[in-house]
Amino acid sequence: MHSGRTDRSYRWLLGHGARQTWHRFRDDWHAQPDPARRRLAWTITGGFVIAVAVMLGLVLLVRHLDSTGRLAWETPLVERAGTWQWFSFSTALWAESPGNSVFMIPVVLAAALLAVWMRRPLRALAVLASFFMLDLVVLAGWLAWNRQRPGLIEGGIAAPGLHSFPSGHLSQMVAAYGLFTWMWMRASRSLAERILAVLPLALALADVALARLRLGSHWPTDLAAGVVIGAVWLAVIITALRRAEAAGGR
Repeated sequence: MHSGRTDRSYRWLLGHGARQTWHRFRDDWHAQPDPARRRLAWTITGGFVIAVAVMLGLVLLVRHLDSTGRLAWETPLVERAGTWQWFSFSTALWAESPGNSVFMIPVVLAAALLAVWMRRPLRALAVLASFFMLDLVVLAGWLAWNRQRPGLIEGGIAAPGLHSFPSGHLSQMVAAYGLFTWMWMRASRSLAERILAVLPLALALADVALARLRLGSHWPTDLAAGVVIGAVWLAVIITALRRAEAAGGR
């Protein structure tokens, strides 16, 4: 007689929580003023086009420099990185973790969920866009130029057969962690704290950049391009969020 019971005691907690989160987001999203929602959507859309254009411009620039021999300095630099005694190969494998998608995706999803439960739907979407939409921008660079990875250290074991330009690790770190940093700086009234907020981001970027170089996973210009395109996308997301909030959104 109890085989058809559907009371909440028989529901999965994760499923119930997911439904509650979605309902909260949906209700808060519909409660946002139309101008705020439009500004967020159109600014991100327009910014995406600009970011892809910048990405393709970087491809043309670095590809030209590479074809004319102006990047010959990269090979000895990567080889020298492979001899660093103060930063071992095994240490670099661990040190690159903050920029790895396996690490970043849970962090980004947690930040978006927190924004939803704080009733900040626009901020939740901005957090998700900062990471996942950037993948498409980076993909445009990879499709435009299938640059081979260095493969100069440890037989290229840490240089998978994927596109090298630009660095997806650094681009996503700049965009996602940069957005978190900007939110922290914006919320603080202390000048010292705002300055201090930049330090973890700078250290994390330096750590991952050196780790990727030490592993032989990227050429130096891959890393630089990752920082540039990540900064462009971060500017797009911040602009979209500020414009939406100026229209009464949150």
